[in-house]
Amino acid sequence: MMEDVKMNSNVELIENFDVLWTKEDRLALALSGGVDSIVLFHLLVTKYRHTYKELVVFHINHGLRKESYEEAEFVEKFVSNYDIRFYKKELEMNSLARDKHISEEMLARELRYKAFNEMAAKENITKILTAHHKNDQVENILMRLLTGRSMDYNLAIDNKGRHGNLTIYRPLLNVLKETLEQYAQENNLKYYTDESNFDTDYTRNNIRHNIIPLLNDVSTMSFDNLINFAKYYKNINDELKTRVLANKDNYILEKNQERVVLSRAEVLSLSAEEIYFLLKDILMEDLGVFDVTQRALFKVVEQLLNNSGNKSYDLKNNLKIVSEYRVIYIHKIEKKCYNDKMELIIDEVCENMLYKFYQSEFLITTNNEEAEIGFDKEDLPLLITTKRQGDRLRRGNITKKLSRFFIDEKVPKDIRNQIPVVRSGEKVLGIIGLDTKVNKNKKYDYYIKTKG
Repeated sequence: MMEDVKMNSNVELIENFDVLWTKEDRLALALSGGVDSIVLFHLLVTKYRHTYKELVVFHINHGLRKESYEEAEFVEKFVSNYDIRFYKKELEMNSLARDKHISEEMLARELRYKAFNEMAAKENITKILTAHHKNDQVENILMRLLTGRSMDYNLAIDNKGRHGNLTIYRPLLNVLKETLEQYAQENNLKYYTDESNFDTDYTRNNIRHNIIPLLNDVSTMSFDNLINFAKYYKNINDELKTRVLANKDNYILEKNQERVVLSRAEVLSLSAEEIYFLLKDILMEDLGVFDVTQRALFKVVEQLLNNSGNKSYDLKNNLKIVSEYRVIYIHKIEKKCYNDKMELIIDEVCENMLYKFYQSEFLITTNNEEAEIGFDKEDLPLLITTKRQGDRLRRGNITKKLSRFFIDEKVPKDIRNQIPVVRSGEKVLGIIGLDTKVNKNKKYDYYIKTKG
């Protein structure tokens, strides 16, 4: 919907305008055609023309509304009056396949900034301006508080950010939306209003139209109070995160691409928030897992702190956090871990060849140094499997059930079905990877030792 509005200056807007660039900078402006970006464009080509070297304009048509093509035409014509280079791109989001884990808003943002980076590369520009304002700031704070994303992201929008090769400046963050509308009216600026912004089925729109108007009824300082709270909250979170991650290695006992083992006592000495930041960092940086929600992870953190016994918690289908004995471990589970028919047959010894079984790696040598299992030629073929019902293991003069052995050795339940058991016929020769030592008083033809 086109808004036709009439010339003057707005003192408040000018005073709150945040110049974040230098006179030598070449800038791009993200111009949607709404009042926010139209006012920012007008300010840049009039009152603030002296603050930069050159300006180009980028416009994105998301293709979600039929009116968007009309708006794109309006923006291009509007910019042409100022002899400024103009770039536009159509995303056609309606035709794109959607990932169920990402919202339409997030997808639009990612595609939009990808397009901005592409257009900026053509102009060799590295700085872009967006027209986010004070109302957007408050919306964002409330959105992240109410939707449970307050610890994974900053509540507030920063006046300077980064995406790809672009530095993003937001010079209007201290300016109210009504001030922008007043400026547009005073300067006879035309702009478009996106009718979908009034659809309160969207959470952000619901906050915008039903919650934010109530804030000023509570206090004229409500916006500033929320923004100040967001800054304070960020400082506290940053301090906690920095402190716990500086000592990250002190909590980790061992790790690989599939599993990270933590000291239970050390982890549980931390606050809930510190444990959250530690686990979140391990998931992302060590295991490459990025889609665990704040709600799911914090629920596990609370359970870890409130339960003293051995517990296993599912974060998602292929990810567990287990608190057991003296450790807490985060474990990525592959479907093959549940395949109890997985077997490895060794009918001929290839000395020093690397064998793999689940996550275990081992060698067969003729050297008994640091060996875990010994066997003779007549024991071939060897069968490597997981544990079976009724398995017993002989240790010296004592024979013990394998299930009892795992308990005594404090082997976590979730990995007992992945540990290699070495068999010759019906006899269990040993278990790989549990630091068992071969009988030094007996000489064998071959020895098995864990690699690494």
